[in-house]
Amino acid sequence: MDNNKIELLRNNINSLDDKILDLLKQRAEIVTEIGAYKKSKIEVVDIEREEKVLNRLLKNSQIKYSKDSIVRIWREIFQASTKLQQNTISAIDTKRSINSIKIYKGGKSSVKGRDNIIKLSSNENSYGPSPKVIEYINKNEILLKSHRYPNIDGVKLREKLANVNNLDPARIIIGCGSDETLLFTALAFCQDGDEIIHAEHGFEMYSIISKIVGATSKIIIEDENYKINVKSIHNAVTPSTKIIYLANPNNPTGTYLTRKEIVELLKILPKNIIVVLDGAYAEYVIKDDYDGGFSLVNEFENVIITRTFSKAFGLAGLRIGWCYSSEKVASILNKVKGPFNTQTISQEIAIIALEDKDYLKKIINNNDKIKRWFEQELKKLNINTRPSEGNFSFIESSQEKAIKISTHLTNEGILVRQLDSYGLSNCLRITIGTKQEMEITIKALKKIS
Repeated sequence: MDNNKIELLRNNINSLDDKILDLLKQRAEIVTEIGAYKKSKIEVVDIEREEKVLNRLLKNSQIKYSKDSIVRIWREIFQASTKLQQNTISAIDTKRSINSIKIYKGGKSSVKGRDNIIKLSSNENSYGPSPKVIEYINKNEILLKSHRYPNIDGVKLREKLANVNNLDPARIIIGCGSDETLLFTALAFCQDGDEIIHAEHGFEMYSIISKIVGATSKIIIEDENYKINVKSIHNAVTPSTKIIYLANPNNPTGTYLTRKEIVELLKILPKNIIVVLDGAYAEYVIKDDYDGGFSLVNEFENVIITRTFSKAFGLAGLRIGWCYSSEKVASILNKVKGPFNTQTISQEIAIIALEDKDYLKKIINNNDKIKRWFEQELKKLNINTRPSEGNFSFIESSQEKAIKISTHLTNEGILVRQLDSYGLSNCLRITIGTKQEMEITIKALKKIS
């Protein structure tokens, strides 16, 4: 094709761009007029109508642009229309998704007027880290290294993780907690207007991460047992779906998908969708049909498996986690990871924690034993627990009773997690602490039984 022909085609594009600009002008005038009829800013955003518009456009689309591109274009138009209707005059503004974020608060950590509390609200390891970690801290003046940057890519920790789990160290990404690796995934694979799928009652950070990157949360509704199924996940997929976050086991419900179910899902999903298996509580699961390993990454290129040192390893305060993925995905994630995103002390202590396999086994066994005892005691008090995996019990009750239990325990200096922010105001999550802590909790509950 000669240059004259190319120039002619470009002139045709210019003409079309002018027409599109004129159409946008007309649309903006109509949108502004509609905004004048709306009673308040609260009524400006109509997500349900926007979805209907997108579905109609996708159904009628016969153009060569990909469907996810069409969705992104129109979601950008929706956001611009929102600003017109709200008549925002502030010079400082952000994208609509950021404005709607409810900041993650986590479990309570203190009670006013009380110094001694039992904290069972954040699923921490009440026993603390391995004695080998304590010994290492006492013997090594690691804080004297604080004037030096940490290892830029955590190579020693990655090699240790690879050795312990029989993995390829080049495909391990270290994060400031596994939360950061979840964010890396969204930053790497999502644009404004894309969709991220996650469970209705899944980890709150999934929705927050979606909004940070400008993606739309697509919620999967669980069945009556608070479990999601393969069909519901697959039905939620659209051309705009880029990531599926699956906490396995799930927080706060403790439900999980078997290896068979996950493989079934991966086989029917489009290969361009990244499936993140969040294994924050994986070490605690002792079910035979649960896959606590990493073989799925070798079978499916689009899988990311995350792990954390915050739970079973007892290093929540050091903020260290990691993920494992295919070579291609790992190379992409490395491009969005900050160069010094984890601390020297966190990396070194994580290595020591990995070496104490006996301590980890002891923590897991204690959790299983004490959890079974605790839930049997709850049953005697007519407090109903749902089957759950992890280092916590999931209590289902009435909203009134859940508030009564939570308030009473707080007054007794025992902090548990009331699940209002998860849309489960009738439920509680109680971390399994030491035997003494759980005995004190049962003793307190008997006062209101």
